[in-house]
Amino acid sequence: MILEAKISNPSTGEIDREISTPLTAAQHEALFAHPEIVAGRYPLLCRLTEHRSGAHFAHRELESLIGELEWASTLFAFEHPVKQFFGPFHTLCCIAFCRGHDVQLRSDGL
Repeated sequence: MILEAKISNPSTGEIDREISTPLTAAQHEALFAHPEIVAGRYPLLCRLTEHRSGAHFAHRELESLIGELEWASTLFAFEHPVKQFFGPFHTLCCIAFCRGHDVQLRSDGL
């Protein structure tokens, strides 16, 4: 199962269909197989633990999520599959933050 990360407008609920990034089941499994990716250290990132349910990050949470992504990124080698998600997801979160929007990850085709 693939989750698709997209930017959403918190006022209208409109989804930006131009910018997205997938989180594959293999990337998800590799991310949470790392022993340091735990809720106490990465509470926002760990919302993705339940791959099937997706996640929602409000604009007010994005600055902290971006920080968690940057710290967690140091745990994985450059060519690791998790980095293939982290790079684009980090960019998507930064764009959403600058626009004052939210970020959603869902599997239902947003």
